[in-house]
Amino acid sequence: MEENYLIICNPDAGKGNAAKVLSEYEHFLSKKNIPYNTYKKSYPSSLNPFSTLVIIGGDGTINHVINHFKDIQIPIAFIKGGTGNDYASLHLGKANLEEQYINSIQKNWQFVDAGTCNNRIFINGIGIGFDGWVVKRNIGKQFFTGIMAYYSTIISLLLFYKESETTITCNNLSWSQDLFMLSVAKGKTYGGGFKVAPNAHPSNSQFELIAIGEISLLNRFRYLPVIEKGKHLNLNFVKHQQGQNIQVSASHTLQAHLDGEWMEASQFNINLLPSKYRIKSMLYH
Repeated sequence: MEENYLIICNPDAGKGNAAKVLSEYEHFLSKKNIPYNTYKKSYPSSLNPFSTLVIIGGDGTINHVINHFKDIQIPIAFIKGGTGNDYASLHLGKANLEEQYINSIQKNWQFVDAGTCNNRIFINGIGIGFDGWVVKRNIGKQFFTGIMAYYSTIISLLLFYKESETTITCNNLSWSQDLFMLSVAKGKTYGGGFKVAPNAHPSNSQFELIAIGEISLLNRFRYLPVIEKGKHLNLNFVKHQQGQNIQVSASHTLQAHLDGEWMEASQFNINLLPSKYRIKSMLYH
């Protein structure tokens, strides 16, 4: 198949940074004589004419694209352009923009897993409970962005948030607990770098489940830096295990996010999609 790149960019991502990155990347492709088509805030009717999909934006942009097309057969490359770039960073590390551009035109790629939650696709992770409220509270927030928005909202919510009685089923094992937050992850971080699931791997055909139980107000502040660094898995109020099919239920609506995009429900049916996408990755081969 002849090369023909599809670029999908959210020009508003990163407070307009994605639009600047897009212009530079288009210039890069032109110098390489690689044909491309660019879509901003819209999508082509089909992926059939294209050889590679390049997504410029943050975690939300990636989530929107995969939920629009769902079955993407061509390789996908990411270029960081958002305020939250957790999933792109999983594959690009600290690569600068020029290195990211070069990675996007490489021939190598790897299969990665994804998942579904209530018929919506995610690729990085789900947060239910406390971090769902954090995302909801951050919708439309303008003063802070990225990790600062996450921190400012966390601190205000820590004072008043109440755990919810929740039933969790994983690997045919069920338990009920007063849940502070639950993560079902394929990536290690979200929220701009919080290492919530340090053992997660994008292509091991398993979800990493982390359930954090009831925590006193003092310990909420004490252990926030511990969770940020991914050092929390041995704490006595943290349960973690791997699984492919997970159900979460409560008697009332719980706040949640998929790849940083807010949602709410009282029942969550989460299922693994092994080897779902082909990603041009610099770190996982």
